[in-house]
Amino acid sequence: MKKLLRKCLCFVLVAITLAACNAPSKEGADFANKGVLQYVDTRVGTAASIADITVTEVEEPMGYVSPIVGNPSALTHWTPQTATWTDRVITVPVPYWYDQEKIQGFRGTRYPNGAVVGDWGAMCIMPMTGVVSIDAKARASKFSHDSEIARPHYYSVKLDDYNIKAELTAASKTAFFQFTFPESKSSSVLFDGVFVPGYYKVIPERNEIEGYMIIAGNFRNHFVAKFDKEFETYRVDVLPAVVDANLVPEGFKASYYNNDKLEGEPTAFDTYSDLNREWLKAPVEGIKDDFFSAIYTGTLVARHSGEHTFELTTEDGTRMYLNNQLVIDKWEYRATGTETYTTKLTKGEKYDIRIEYYDGSGSTVMKLRCAEPVKQDPDFGSEMALIGADGNAVYVTFATKDQEKVKMKVGTSLIDLAQARANMDQEFPDFDFNKSVAKGAQVWENELDKIQVEGSEDDKAIFYTALTKCFVNPRNLNEDGRYFSPFDFKVHEGEMYTDLSIWDTFRSLHPLWVILKPQETTNIINGMLNAYKEGGWIPKWPNPWYRSIMMGTHADAVIADAYVKGIRGFDADLAFEAMLKNANVKGDRGFSGRVGIDYFNKMGYVPTDIFGFYGEPVARTLEFSYDDYCIAQMARALLKIDHLAEYMERSKRYINVFDKETGLVRGKKLNGEWLPPFDKSISVWAQGTDHDTEVYYKNHTLLVPHDIPGLANFMGGNDQLEAYLDDFFDKDMYYVGDEFSMHAPYMYNNIGAPWKTQKVVREMLSKYFFNDVGGLPGNDDCGQVSSWYVFGAMGFYPACPGDPIYQLCSPVLNKVVLNVGEGKTFTIIANNNSKENAYIQSAKLNGKEYTKCTLTHSDLMNGGDLVFEMGAEPNKNWGILK
Repeated sequence: MKKLLRKCLCFVLVAITLAACNAPSKEGADFANKGVLQYVDTRVGTAASIADITVTEVEEPMGYVSPIVGNPSALTHWTPQTATWTDRVITVPVPYWYDQEKIQGFRGTRYPNGAVVGDWGAMCIMPMTGVVSIDAKARASKFSHDSEIARPHYYSVKLDDYNIKAELTAASKTAFFQFTFPESKSSSVLFDGVFVPGYYKVIPERNEIEGYMIIAGNFRNHFVAKFDKEFETYRVDVLPAVVDANLVPEGFKASYYNNDKLEGEPTAFDTYSDLNREWLKAPVEGIKDDFFSAIYTGTLVARHSGEHTFELTTEDGTRMYLNNQLVIDKWEYRATGTETYTTKLTKGEKYDIRIEYYDGSGSTVMKLRCAEPVKQDPDFGSEMALIGADGNAVYVTFATKDQEKVKMKVGTSLIDLAQARANMDQEFPDFDFNKSVAKGAQVWENELDKIQVEGSEDDKAIFYTALTKCFVNPRNLNEDGRYFSPFDFKVHEGEMYTDLSIWDTFRSLHPLWVILKPQETTNIINGMLNAYKEGGWIPKWPNPWYRSIMMGTHADAVIADAYVKGIRGFDADLAFEAMLKNANVKGDRGFSGRVGIDYFNKMGYVPTDIFGFYGEPVARTLEFSYDDYCIAQMARALLKIDHLAEYMERSKRYINVFDKETGLVRGKKLNGEWLPPFDKSISVWAQGTDHDTEVYYKNHTLLVPHDIPGLANFMGGNDQLEAYLDDFFDKDMYYVGDEFSMHAPYMYNNIGAPWKTQKVVREMLSKYFFNDVGGLPGNDDCGQVSSWYVFGAMGFYPACPGDPIYQLCSPVLNKVVLNVGEGKTFTIIANNNSKENAYIQSAKLNGKEYTKCTLTHSDLMNGGDLVFEMGAEPNKNWGILK
């Protein structure tokens, strides 16, 4: 197991230092140091966890978050960029890493904060002085963390190499920058597409730049940038020409395989005059939409002697050979990226080109360009900037006086350029930066004010920073009542959200939104149903379109949990129809929902010899069973009695992968034969050491939140399940940074030992969460880990979404006031609370003695108060379920 990066950075001292070293604009300073925003540092989770985390070799205890700026659920968030891609245990396009020393620019990002997926529709902006450098690494500037201020509404940093102070605020669709330049005859601001080229046009009479980056097919990230300063010069770094018949006279021959490994014989063939292709579905008839591979071959005849630079842009894995020599090797699942290779060619000589490619899921991109050794007119880039051209980047330059502030607004849109300009004008109608910072601060103050807490300064900082992360995603695509659909690539009226990490967030993030954001919960579900109507399925991990990652179809849980808790405003019958489709129909059109559902419905489990390594067959069996339970609860609420009985029965199928010999889950073949105990092929997450594998099995065995009595019965009774949990926690086998068993600490409530839930939850919250850049114990997964903390710190948790019940635990905070809507509040008070006094001695709900270790959703939403008396020793008689 890798050694963890350990950093001990006291948050309070950092806040004081930051305020002293790099004071923001007046309004920024006011809001950075008052209200609850003073407790928030969005850099928490940008370094490896400082805790001693149980984690397997295939993961890393990193938050995978960035210091995001922008309104909650913004269409586009903004963050400093220290890297495009970073090789860690998992290679990811996370924009910002605390341990990196240079900033490459400021990224307009749609990376789902804390997840391990793609950053779609990204762009980057970098101010510079002197000679303009387009390459991100070459232009990057050193900076000091002492010069940073990182709040959800405001970010500031000093770019040391250029002596530029960069300040940033943002709303939902627009960023607002203020750059303080030194004296320079050549100050500049550069735009690029991070992973892909873009189309750029400069409109000097309006001090504007406009353009877009193509994400896939007709999916474009449009932007309009407006400055408060005139441009002196401007230039597009125009793309090299597409390699076409001028260089490859006989074109390219393509061979396609219906697998992602170039195995066996090709299934289909085609020919192309060039490789400048994007496919939303299958590239040719007879090939699958996803997980195919291809070989493209051609003969290039050089037109000039000298240095040639090839640019190969693909999504997912690629290799390029020139005369059988491997010159580009990027054979990995990834978002769209461009690789380059430079070599000398001789005029008239022939060169064999071979490109190998594999597609994972989503769209397909294959573009090959070549810059030939031909001297370019020095004015060409400027002339093309006025016309509009495809390029690697665009930049504008101007002279600046010492400490001159240059302001720039950047509106974004997925619909078109006109909408990007409208978004910019609506959100930031003028160039008053200070007023805009104050406006963003007020948005976040209102958001965080949904919960008021009392406790230590440290606990408040951890809590409000976590709560901030709970509101970053999912991403709202609504633009003036319209949205560009990722599912049919058309503009519609209504609601659409993406970057929903549903496999993670159904557990506690969405239940938190049900309490605090009921209307937006309705909007999210309507967005899911719009995706169903436009694409045929409710998405399970949209980013931005269907992603066939993770197991289960937990939109079932999100919808059922919302409905049984009183959320309305969506077509419940249509939602139920979509849930039934998940439960009975194999995926199509690029969507793989419940992979193995046909076997699950026939055999009662997903067989390991059909869905082996990476197939997660045991996990699928467990999760399909839980999803069916949620369908049953939806059926109960809709009075669909036949479906209720059927899906309650289906929800018991998890037992088919429970093995009496080992007392754990275990892979089972189609013929009913068990895999060997602790067989590593059960999952990618079970790889690594034998201890890693055991951790996987122990965590997964608890993945039955909907039927704890059934799980206890399998183990021999409540006492045996309690002993299992004791051993599980005592041996530190619980990985808090992953979601399989996040409900596990609360299971003691169900088996007559609620005092152990109080003990374990309190210990975990103090052990794993800190006021520190390394203060998250693992991938935040779009706010799921943070919401797990928020609930635990308040004193209750939705251990089984789909049931309108919360499990009570020991509050970290002394007082919590939740605004539950309609002017009502629900207050939780922990009297005599301290780190030592972690056990509930007694409780009163609205002044009456309360002896339950659970709380109903209706009690919560009706308002009132729950008062705990805390003590140093457990009261083993309180909260025992009768």
